[in-house]
Amino acid sequence: MDTKIKILHLEDVPTDAELVGIELKRSKLSFERIVVDNKIDYIRAIDEYKPDIILSDHSLPSFDSLEAFEILKKSDLDVPFILITATISEEFAVEIMKNGAADYVLKDRTQRLPNAILNALEKYRLEAERKKYMEEVIANESLLKEAENIANIGGLDIDVKTQFTKWSPGLYHILGLDVGEMEPTFRNFFNCIHPDDAFKVKADLDNALLNLYSISIDFRIKTYKTGDIKYLHAKLLIDRDKYGAPVRVKGFTQDITERKLTEEKIKEASETQAAILNALPPNIVLINEKGKIIAVNESWKKMALFNNLGIPNYGVGYSYMALSEKAIGVDNITSIKIEKGINEVIKGNTKEFVMEYASLGESDWFMIVVAPLADNTHKGAVILHINITDRKLAEASLLKSEANLRTVFENIDLAIVLADANLNVASFNSNASAAMLKHFDKKLRVGSPIISHFPKDRRASIKQHLDLVKEKHQVVAYETSTISENGELEWHDIKWVGVVNHNNENVGVILTFKNITEKKNIESERENMTADLAQRIKDLEQFNYIISHNLRAPVANIQGLAMLLADMQPGMPESLETLRALGISVDNLDKVILDLNQILQVRSQVNDQIECVSLPLLVDEIAVGIEQMIVKNKVEIITDFDEMDELYTLKSYVYSILQNLVVNSIKYRRPDADPVITITSKVKGERLLISFKDNGRGIDLQKNGSHVFGLYKRFDWSVEGKGIGLFMVKMQMESLGGSINVRSEVNVGTEFTLQFPLSVKWNAPVTVR
Repeated sequence: MDTKIKILHLEDVPTDAELVGIELKRSKLSFERIVVDNKIDYIRAIDEYKPDIILSDHSLPSFDSLEAFEILKKSDLDVPFILITATISEEFAVEIMKNGAADYVLKDRTQRLPNAILNALEKYRLEAERKKYMEEVIANESLLKEAENIANIGGLDIDVKTQFTKWSPGLYHILGLDVGEMEPTFRNFFNCIHPDDAFKVKADLDNALLNLYSISIDFRIKTYKTGDIKYLHAKLLIDRDKYGAPVRVKGFTQDITERKLTEEKIKEASETQAAILNALPPNIVLINEKGKIIAVNESWKKMALFNNLGIPNYGVGYSYMALSEKAIGVDNITSIKIEKGINEVIKGNTKEFVMEYASLGESDWFMIVVAPLADNTHKGAVILHINITDRKLAEASLLKSEANLRTVFENIDLAIVLADANLNVASFNSNASAAMLKHFDKKLRVGSPIISHFPKDRRASIKQHLDLVKEKHQVVAYETSTISENGELEWHDIKWVGVVNHNNENVGVILTFKNITEKKNIESERENMTADLAQRIKDLEQFNYIISHNLRAPVANIQGLAMLLADMQPGMPESLETLRALGISVDNLDKVILDLNQILQVRSQVNDQIECVSLPLLVDEIAVGIEQMIVKNKVEIITDFDEMDELYTLKSYVYSILQNLVVNSIKYRRPDADPVITITSKVKGERLLISFKDNGRGIDLQKNGSHVFGLYKRFDWSVEGKGIGLFMVKMQMESLGGSINVRSEVNVGTEFTLQFPLSVKWNAPVTVR
């Protein structure tokens, strides 16, 4: 051998492995060997070492030769396996050889091991070559069979004397049979021939056997299983002996069903085309490359008879141009133009010639269309004369209507854009052109996609509107806003309306938009006034409540004390006590008046400008302002403004709101936990949500939920307060057009959710309610 034999030796006794190595070296065998003594190393060696042959001891501590052999068979490696063992039974030797082992060698007869290795390798080599040869034979047979199937070819071979017949697999396939499913006799083949063709086929075969050497015939068959009709072309070759007698017939058949069906379709299509040509209203003439008429349709024939042109055979065989002036009623100049156009088409210089002309002495209009014949083997042209009088009259009426419509189109206060069925701009008025240029810096162009004129961030929603209009025939109407060049908010009323034909099919879309800023401003002012009136009524009711409840007690006390003093003599001991009580009542009255002043001040006109408020900086300012309180109570403030850290609003109000909440969280802290306050922001639609959460004492909402934001409402008397803070917070949030909600659990904590509007006009004074 030119290359070394790679041997994998499975042996757990080192001396036995050494003896095997000595015997192999003594035989002058060219080899390399690795020895393993356990299953893991054995499996790894099969995968990585890729031996040419495996030598295996029978019995090992962890497994035996049978398992080792099974591992080899399950691997991708196909190499000989030789068993080397001390003693085994004859039955075991027979069994392992049956399972595929190449050989076995006793340990006391290792001198025969080299020959056993060489014999096993040679046997495997020969087996591999045999397998390869068989695979090639099978592949060639499969290839031939596949070729027959692809070409739809089959063959048969008949011994005339013995009548012994063979069919190829292709013939079985053509007859709709599996190979060997039917006895391959000529009678069985003849029985499948269509009854209408059987007599002719038999007559042709009998005649061929008498004096011919070959014959080609076409006929139909009915397949045995399904009864399908197939068309076959058969060629029979007849071998004769020296006396001229037929001795052998070799037949080749081809399934030509597809070709036959195609020919029938072509014939049918040709007849259909002729029928269509005759059914078409235009006068149609076919001419050859010399300009002579080769065919006309029924409309041309009727025209010739109706006009009494006296053209023989309707002009077929005559020059078209010689007849054109008389046949189609044109002047000399028009006739010259038509002749030139026809010649350009026939020569291939142009693909089509189209011209409209008026018939002499009449008000009728026609269109002549000249196109080359769709036949690569013949040059010529097909000429159509189409009566377009109705179209011309309709076009004139349409032009008049369009002029009237354009007058309305340009003098209406709407911006209008018309789009076709493909949503490309078909037309627009000057209002639309100006509006698109002003708001989106886009110039409207006919033929461009209508959606391309809008900003990219709006195109997804506009596409949804267009789908509703086109597919569900809905009218989509809405209002939208844009920021003008001077920073002002402008409002527009938008409508998308579908255009449908008489079959309710969408043929276009109309977009209208109108500036309704003034209307929106009036509506906004009206809403503001209504809300302001409602709030003022609410304020009056609140004021009335304060007057009737909070002022009544101190005023009544003052009145009663004053009456007591009037009845007392100066210097009486009771008068001093009465004066002290009077002073307390006056102080209480002063506090109520101060609270009223604070509330009324919030509801007054605010001249502050809306500004961009940094939420992190605002929280820092609040922390600095109450730093001593924060340090003393070990307060931790956690903020997360990643989603939105700025808000256009009144800074003084937001400062007051957050400061009130922070101070409340510190005042109502739990004695067993340091205060932790978490403030986060989140955008939801057109609103900014600020969550203010603490771990304080909490509020029993089931008991006090309806009074949380009430004036002078207190739920924890262990801490000094007046019950006005949360009332002020709610009032300020509503003044900013927002709202406040609360969730709380006793001894767990409280979470306030502040909702601020985001759609606020910049740099504008705000009237809070």
